[in-house]
Parts: sequence; structure tokens; C-alpha cells
Amino acid sequence: MLDRGLFWSPVPDWTHASIRHEGLSIAAVAPQAAWLVSGNLAAFLDRRGVRLGDAGERYALRLAPDRLLFVSMSGADDATFGWSEGCAVTDVSDGYVLLDITGPTASELMRLGALHDFEARSESASAAMLFAGQRVVLARLQQGWRLHVERPGATAIWQWLQRAASEWGKPPTDDPSRSSPRHAKQQVVS
Repeated sequence: MLDRGLFWSPVPDWTHASIRHEGLSIAAVAPQAAWLVSGNLAAFLDRRGVRLGDAGERYALRLAPDRLLFVSMSGADDATFGWSEGCAVTDVSDGYVLLDITGPTASELMRLGALHDFEARSESASAAMLFAGQRVVLARLQQGWRLHVERPGATAIWQWLQRAASEWGKPPTDDPSRSSPRHAKQQVVS
């Protein structure tokens, strides 16, 4: 019988997965807690002293009008999973891989993955989007972005990021003499 496992790409070791290149850094980070929350979102956020917005130690990202992804990087908050106090809370900590894309050329890489204005800030809009053909949830970091990728699609996104980052060392096809920060050696570690 054929070994069908040979057809699938190996899953990276997310604890050590990183891509480094001059002006670009991509690394997997592990949250302490990630929860999907539906229902009375304002009450949930008020109880935790968190607001929708950029990534930090504790943050929330809108997925739909009545649903958000709550992430805690520093420690797990107390939660009653299931229906409680007007909210349904589900622990999805093991269901997401978080990828930080930072550096001066991060916006250039992000624009390769999606037709989106990455510099615009909107706290009311959904953070969910398509990136490299996969559904992700996007959060702004101080010097880049954090992609929240559902674990089944994380390997595909990672391979896309490896291929896109490998293009940094090649001259653009339209003008080989043009200088760019992308013309440097890159190091891929997975």
C-alpha cells in the first residue's frame, strides 16, 4: 500500500520556526490562551479590561459583529468555558498558530500576501481576512503584524512565507539593475 504521508508537507516545529532576512523577521509565537467568544462582547471585554485593537500582552480581535478572538500572551485568565454571563467562550489555544512578521520590509511582504491597506487602522472592522489564499486573523504589532492562523492551514502559510522570503535575494524581473532591500542573503530555519 502507498504511504500517503509522503504527499503531505512536514509540519514545522513551531517552537523553533523562524525566517530571518535583512529587514525581515518571521517567527512563530505561542499564546498562553486563545479563546473564541460569542455573545455580549462588550461585557466580556469590560470584565477583562481589554479593548479591540493591536496585539499586546492581552488583546481581542473582531471576527464578526458578535464574535471575537481573545488572546493572552502572558498568562491564562480565568474563564468559564461554555455559556456564562451572556457569552459563549471556547478555548482554542491549541487551534491557532501565531506568526509575527516584523522589520522594515514586513509591509512589502504583507502586500505580497493580500490586497489590503496594511497601514490603515480600523478598530470596528473585522480582523479576519484572506492572506496567501488562507483565512487568517490579523493584528498590528509595533513594528509589523501578527497572523493568527488556524492550525490546519499554518503549514501552507509557512511554506508561502518561506517562498516569498526566498525571493528577497533575487533581483526583480522587471529591472535587474534596481537596488532594493530585497537584494540580500536570507536565512530560513524551520
